[in-house]
Amino acid sequence: MWTSLVRDARSGFRMLVKHRGFTAIAVLTLALGIAADTAIFSVVYATFLAPLPYRDPARLVMVFKRFEGRRLLTDAGDFTEWKRQATSFSDLNAWTIQSVNLAAADRAPEHVEAGVATPGLLAMTGLGHPLTLGRDFLEEEGTIGRDQVAILSHALWQSRFAADRDVVGRQLRVDGKPRTIVGVLGAGPADRMEARLWLPMAFTPQDLHPDVPDLRLYAAGRLKPGVTVAQAQADMEAVARRLIEKDSGPHRAWSASVEPLRNALLGEKARTALWLLLGAVTFVLLIACTNVANLLLARGTARQRELAVRTALGASPAALVRQLLAEGLMLALLAGALGVGLAAFLLRVVLSLLPAYTLPAEADVGLSGPVLLFTLATCVLSSLLFGAVPAWRAAAVDPSDALKDSARSTAGGRDRLRRALVVGEIALALTLLAGGGLAVHGLVALARVDLGFRPEGLLTFSLPVPADRLEGREKLEAFYRQLLDHLQAVPGVLSASVSTTRPVQGMGFAYMGFDVVGARSSDPLRRPMVRLNMVSPAYFAAYGIRMERGRTFTADDGAATLPVAIVNAAFVRQYLAREDPLRTRIAIRTVMPGQKRGEEVARQIVGVCADARSEEPRTEAAPEVLLPFFQSPWPDTKVAVRTATDPMSVRPGVAAAIRALDPDLPMADLKTMEQVVSESVAGDRFNTALFGAFGGVALLLATAGIY
Repeated sequence: MWTSLVRDARSGFRMLVKHRGFTAIAVLTLALGIAADTAIFSVVYATFLAPLPYRDPARLVMVFKRFEGRRLLTDAGDFTEWKRQATSFSDLNAWTIQSVNLAAADRAPEHVEAGVATPGLLAMTGLGHPLTLGRDFLEEEGTIGRDQVAILSHALWQSRFAADRDVVGRQLRVDGKPRTIVGVLGAGPADRMEARLWLPMAFTPQDLHPDVPDLRLYAAGRLKPGVTVAQAQADMEAVARRLIEKDSGPHRAWSASVEPLRNALLGEKARTALWLLLGAVTFVLLIACTNVANLLLARGTARQRELAVRTALGASPAALVRQLLAEGLMLALLAGALGVGLAAFLLRVVLSLLPAYTLPAEADVGLSGPVLLFTLATCVLSSLLFGAVPAWRAAAVDPSDALKDSARSTAGGRDRLRRALVVGEIALALTLLAGGGLAVHGLVALARVDLGFRPEGLLTFSLPVPADRLEGREKLEAFYRQLLDHLQAVPGVLSASVSTTRPVQGMGFAYMGFDVVGARSSDPLRRPMVRLNMVSPAYFAAYGIRMERGRTFTADDGAATLPVAIVNAAFVRQYLAREDPLRTRIAIRTVMPGQKRGEEVARQIVGVCADARSEEPRTEAAPEVLLPFFQSPWPDTKVAVRTATDPMSVRPGVAAAIRALDPDLPMADLKTMEQVVSESVAGDRFNTALFGAFGGVALLLATAGIY
């Protein structure tokens, strides 16, 4: 048996070499389908199927808060209660991502993202373990006053510290405060996270008992042996009920949920897109197989005399089928080898187009062993798909008829099966083209959406001033008034503003319950929640947001003047449809630095602004209340500078103006607003590019099949 298979393989290889033109077309056609399938499957495998690179990952879970069916992050107070009361976890830790200013040695400050985690998180998950250098955080380093240490990610150690093995024990400055480097993480998933260094998390009394819940903490736990996710869920629901009994405030309806760690932070939109892409490339592979099957059918028709001679010389139908299947398998393996090379290139293209941090950190995308096994299985299955029917047809031919009438046997144009295959591949190609066309149409529609502001000529950046550097309203107000004066004096700047959030940024700065004065809700749970945004007077001019009624804020709207507010058109439609907004007051609290709840103040609405898309271009504007920045100042702001020329041309002047106020304060996330808008639709652009490309390949293959 083995000897027969080897002989069939050799014969099939000689036949493919003899007919080089046919072989080249068939191999290239099939290689395109295999390459696309392999590249996308490698992403799907790394995201959904590959073993997690953590210690005992099956017992790792994420814990979230739940409110009205929405999944939320948690705060320090609830996390500590979860850790104290829950019995299902052998360990429970929290972390968050925080923007910091990093300065080391004689280099200029750099704005980076830092992971701030409770001691025990890195060891619990195995993230970055074993460490390349040094040690993990100690338990006592999770307390105020003893938390002045840091652990570098492997990527930061290599890029900023030149992989210096003597780095442990050195000092660096984080937000102007000295920290001692105690370790360097190992290479791995930590390098694919936003965080470039890690700091220990220490809770202050205000963190544990905030006036306003600070929902910014991720919570991860390790289940005790034998405990299931369902049991942990029941345990956490019991803990939540006990916490509810102590809380009579507006958040007493909160609960908790426990989910497996794998892809707990992967968005539903990204999940759907990956599976749709895998389906699309499978269509491409099916079209390629159909093409090769048609080629083999045509070639089998031309080879009927040859096969009849073999049958007359004693070859059995089974031997003929085995011989033709061997030729198909050799063809598939050659295509697979070429397809793997093409897949490596295509994968680099896909990853370059994929928006940053779309995939979870544990997804190490590459042509791994399981992916190559998938490719091999794809080759074998493909050979069966496109080789079985031609082999069966060739074996079913009567040799005497073929020898007597070989000339007419080549008339394959009336072959119903081949025409059916052509119809099938055209149908598949049109399906892909329709999907690609819908994606393109959606992207074009997004580009035409009225954003409610003018992104052209606008430079934006964050200014992460550490809260403890500008303590008190007076210092905050003085700093930002000086900043705006300095920016306004930069040549080429038309207007400059600061605000706590900006359009198409995503999540709002804060949400707060409010009442219309004279129509107060009797139940705090039924108070509507609205987005808050504290803005300086030039905010509307800088972003080009139109005022529909009333006035904008002025420099006189400060702490000593009448409390005022501006609402957007969505707010008026939803809450003041039967009221004159300019004769209405709203009672709303503000958020003070340190997550303190300010007093509830009745504010006079003095203006209504047009809606600006607050999350992304595809999402309608949400109701929003804008407060004068100098009535509610905040240390961490978004700066917008409208220019008369190219926005990047004023960057040196803007940087000099900031250095004049604070030489250690870098501009973070510096971009033009057009770049911000472009990044907000990066996922749609990625899907459109791939669906369009695969649809084009499908059409090309289908056209070749018809020819």
